[in-house]
This record gives sequence, C-alpha cells and structure tokens, in this order.
Amino acid sequence: MIRRSLKTALVLAAAFAAMVGGANGASADTWNDGSSAAVTVNTATGVGEAMVIWTGSALEKTDPAYAAAVIDNDTSGYSLKGWLERSHNGGAFERVSSVHYLNDGNGENYVQTYGYYDGPGYMARACFQFTSWSGAAVHCSPAI
Repeated sequence: MIRRSLKTALVLAAAFAAMVGGANGASADTWNDGSSAAVTVNTATGVGEAMVIWTGSALEKTDPAYAAAVIDNDTSGYSLKGWLERSHNGGAFERVSSVHYLNDGNGENYVQTYGYYDGPGYMARACFQFTSWSGAAVHCSPAI
C-alpha cells in the first residue's frame, strides 16, 4: 500500500514538473563564432534572443575592442528584459549596461546597448530574461 502511494506521488510530481517546465522552462540554444555569440529561446509563437557583438571594425580581441548586446523579442508572445555583462581576468560576470525592457512580444522588437570596453583580459556576454511570469530563468550567451 505504501509502495503504491509512493509511486502515485512520484508520477504526480513528475507530471506537475513537466507541466510547469513545459510552460516556463524553455530550453536555450547557444552559438559562438568567436566575434559574436548568442543565446536563443524558442517559444510557441516566436523567439527571444540575446547576442553579444563587437562594435566597429573589431573582428578579434584587440585593443581597443568594444562589445554591445543586441536583445531581440521576435513575436515571442512574452515581455522580456536584457543587458550586457562583462568579466575581467576570469572574475565574476557583472552587469555593465542598463537593463532594457521589450514589453511587446507580438511583433519584432530589438534594442542594442552602448559599446563597452572588451579588450584583452575582458569577456562580455549578453543576457535576457522573460518577465511575463515570476521565476523565469536568466539566459546568457557564451562570452566573447
């Protein structure tokens, strides 16, 4: 009897986790070509994306190099926010840009941050988070 109750409880817990994860736990895809990188999350209707790029003519880590984040909300059906983070000499990533909000998830909306120094010793990444529900994961691109 206890074994059946435990099995039922585990099945119900797994079903609940799948239901919640299916609604809010979208998986993220990433890519990195060395001079730009992105994280993308597909939704039922579109996509949310954060891409880090080098601004100007920099195609490799040189001095000076500047990185910017491009945050895209392409008919995702949700609102989101995004920003640029930077690390120095292997330290923790810290937000360096303002947080930008893209509240209309019904069309294509994007914003680009200012460029921030990203020369030797620095790594930059772009991050975003859906804001239409509480507890949404933060998604960050690979660092360049």
